[in-house]
Amino acid sequence: MNTRVSLGVVILFLGVICLAMPLSISTAAQSQSSPAVGFDTAKTTVTQGDVATLGIQMRDTDEVTLTIQAPNQQYQTTLRAYDNNGDGSVTVRANTFYPTDVDKSNRFTATGGDSVRLISESGLSEGAVLDTGRYNLIVSTDETSVAAVLMITEPSQPNGTNVIVPPDTSYKNIETGLKKELELSEVGATDTTDVDSPNVARGDEFWTRLPITGIGGLLTSPAPASNLVFPVNSTPGAETTHIADISSNETVSFTSVSINYQSNHARSHAATQQVTQSDIEVLGIDTNKNGYIDRSLKGSIQSIQTGTDGRLAISLDRPVEISTHSTLRVAYDIENPEVTGSQDVSITLQNGDISHRHAGIVTYGLAGQGTLGHGINLQLTSEESESPTDPLASVHTVYNDSVPGLAVGVDTTTLEPGEYTVTLEVDESAPNSVPRASLRQSFTVSEPTAELTNHTISNSTRLSVTASTNLAPNSSAIIRITADEKDGGISQVLNCVATVDSDSRIGCDFDLSHPADEFNIDVAIKRDGVVIAGPTKIN
Repeated sequence: MNTRVSLGVVILFLGVICLAMPLSISTAAQSQSSPAVGFDTAKTTVTQGDVATLGIQMRDTDEVTLTIQAPNQQYQTTLRAYDNNGDGSVTVRANTFYPTDVDKSNRFTATGGDSVRLISESGLSEGAVLDTGRYNLIVSTDETSVAAVLMITEPSQPNGTNVIVPPDTSYKNIETGLKKELELSEVGATDTTDVDSPNVARGDEFWTRLPITGIGGLLTSPAPASNLVFPVNSTPGAETTHIADISSNETVSFTSVSINYQSNHARSHAATQQVTQSDIEVLGIDTNKNGYIDRSLKGSIQSIQTGTDGRLAISLDRPVEISTHSTLRVAYDIENPEVTGSQDVSITLQNGDISHRHAGIVTYGLAGQGTLGHGINLQLTSEESESPTDPLASVHTVYNDSVPGLAVGVDTTTLEPGEYTVTLEVDESAPNSVPRASLRQSFTVSEPTAELTNHTISNSTRLSVTASTNLAPNSSAIIRITADEKDGGISQVLNCVATVDSDSRIGCDFDLSHPADEFNIDVAIKRDGVVIAGPTKIN
């Protein structure tokens, strides 16, 4: 009798242990040929307004059902995930924000060639965000299911950081630098004006991490400023400026530029019929894609033609050529239509019978408000001259979970020396879940320079040269010495590739054929073939 009781207790105890053990893939009571499913982690945490990444594992099946459900049943979505590449896993990205003028099914995507389909969703309206708190995750097939947890947390205010890197640095290294440079976090919290203005050598890249989170879901849509036509103010019915950028993969000659707003109704496209020649603010060519007009064409305007059909045509008095790496930019004052969402627009460059057509979109309403959309306006401005007509031409943005905040990079290669400011404004039109912010980070662009700080001239054949420089750490420069023997005999030219260290120093050791004090020695330092220091006589 006692033996039976003890055995029952043991069996019960083992059963409790088995139920308590977390399983990454459901295998209990399954044969090897039965489907099995699971999650990469038992708990996934995401910031409210960002995109959650949900890793799903599966065996002996290529499709599963994924359910996301609030414990109070106020929100529920059902998805069908498909393992199209047969690797036994699907990574689903679920947007916790429902952007306006976006198909709700586009908020759920899969990576790596897999796919996901929205079956149903309830409890979240357009323009809203999922509440913070716990959500149940269930992945299932007809035979089995496994549960996990999704936690949505409030947006935080991380420290801002800056880093300066050589051109073509991988973002992985940039990300590492942003994490390490916490001492450069003068960007601070919201409504802050920076006090730190790093000096950047022209040609290097300046990266700053702006302290704002909870906007990842908004940034899944293309930035309005990258559209073919961008309204500075996208409010329906507003009188504003439209900016159109046209780039080509070949050299194009044209005598007219035609902008065509396409709509089914005459009153639902921009009021082109009201545009006059005095409304043309900018017409010119940006030869190096830095956002500035290098060659104005306003003086070449011969006439403009407009109509109620959404067409605006600008004729020039002579043919103009735009090269492969240039951008034609047109900015003009116009009235927005009383509509929201994206509309088709095209721009045609014409020269006689030859035409080049570019198709794209223009976005009105909240989705198109600000350069990044939904009331978020990111710009690069100049403190000493006119700001670029394309505010994001030299700017790159990265938003991900590994570095909290919005990483903004500026390529300074084509910028003139001077002080610039990266600004981010979140205005009142933004969704309530996004913290209002006014962020600034200044930086100064200077010509690359170097200055000799030490050299040893002795009766040794070893010559050591060091210099300080404003080039970014890990940049490369060439230190070149020209050594002419004082009696007119031997002449030597030696080059050394030096890497800038964390203290902004470079140095090289040279081996001469004779003692250094027997030569007249000049030192020059080059970057990308351009002399940035010297030649300087050192003896």
